[in-house]
Amino acid sequence: MGAADAVPGVSGGTMALITGIYERFIAALAAFRPSLVQQLWRGEFRNVWQSIDGTFLLCVGSGILISLFSMLNLMHWLLTVCPPAVWAFFMGVILASLFFLVRNRDWSGADLLLLLVGLIIALLLITASGTEVTATPLTLFLGGALAISAMLLPGISGSFMLLLLGLYPVIVEAVHARELVTILWVALGCAAGILTVSRILQWALSRWHNAVISCMLGFVMGALVKVWPWQTDEGWYLPAEYASVTTESAWLGLSVLTFFVGIVVVSILHARSGK
Repeated sequence: MGAADAVPGVSGGTMALITGIYERFIAALAAFRPSLVQQLWRGEFRNVWQSIDGTFLLCVGSGILISLFSMLNLMHWLLTVCPPAVWAFFMGVILASLFFLVRNRDWSGADLLLLLVGLIIALLLITASGTEVTATPLTLFLGGALAISAMLLPGISGSFMLLLLGLYPVIVEAVHARELVTILWVALGCAAGILTVSRILQWALSRWHNAVISCMLGFVMGALVKVWPWQTDEGWYLPAEYASVTTESAWLGLSVLTFFVGIVVVSILHARSGK
């Protein structure tokens, strides 16, 4: 999840879904309630830890942070030097994951319809043009809430959502310049988004499990457009066209290799999980 979040346009929620931890992750986040403060005040630390699935969240959270910060510079370097190879790896990961996720499902007509709805929504978001939003405390708060909400949904990138709002450069600059007030408003929005959206998702999964998962699989399918290896800000190309338009190497051989590496990685994870 951390490696995915280090790449603009790739969702950590997708990685959670394809590794089989998504529903448990959402349930753990949804367990954060005001009543926990009272339990902490009474010294019921063990109960609180068990309520929020603390060991699981600690493992996942530390993995995300370690991977994110250790791979951030590497990912940005790779995206600068040979972007097609990076996108090809994630395309292999997503395609292989979709194969394992859909092959044993019993699809009803409603499930297929919701799959199509999720696919269309993802494509509309991914192909949408950006809108400049003035950075105010309210827009920063809402931007943080929307970004973290997007990160919890498979196939939708939080950083891409900020790009659509025109807030991504503002937030990046705030982090570099240590503008604590700006960072605080975004962080508050993220916290509100996690607490709100995780509960909504858990509630929806508990009532319409198959329907929600079908829609999320549509989101993931839509994400394939965003990870097409030979893309620029102007559009998507075939390898030869990409090389002609960008005057850079298409990295075809390396991209094919990383594509199959992505497939192998998911296959190994699937085999080890026994799912």
